[in-house]
Amino acid sequence: MENRENRLIEAFTTAGGLLLIVGAAVYITGWEYSPYFYLAGSLMFASGQFADRYTGDDPIVKRLRFQQITGAVFLLITAALMFSAPLHERLLADMGMGGKMRSFLLEITRRNNWIVTLTIGAVFELYSAFRLDHISKNQE
Repeated sequence: MENRENRLIEAFTTAGGLLLIVGAAVYITGWEYSPYFYLAGSLMFASGQFADRYTGDDPIVKRLRFQQITGAVFLLITAALMFSAPLHERLLADMGMGGKMRSFLLEITRRNNWIVTLTIGAVFELYSAFRLDHISKNQE
C-alpha cells in the first residue's frame, strides 16, 4: 500500500513539475493564462513535496528534506509574484498612496521579481534531489 502511495505522490509531483516548467516558460511570452498553469503546477508540486515524509534519523536527509520544503515554498511565492503584475500597473497609476508604502509595494511587485524566487526554489530543489539520490545509492 505504501509503495502505491509513494508512486502516486511521485506522479503528482512530476505532473506538477511539468506544469511549472510550461507556466514559467510561457509566462515570458506574455500569455495571460500562463500564471494559472504555473500556479496549478506549483500547488501540485508543493503538495507532493509536503506529502512525502521522511521518518528516519539521518540528519543529512532531514536537512535535505527541509531544503526541498523550502524550495517548494519559494515556488509557491513565485506563483503569487506572477499574479502581481496587474497590481504593479495599478500602483504605478495611483499617485495618491503614501510614499514609503507605495515604494515598498512597487518594489515587491516589480515585473521580474518572480525570476529571483523561481531561481532560489529551483536551486534548492535540484541540489536536494541530487544529494538525496546520491545518499540513497550509497546506502544500498
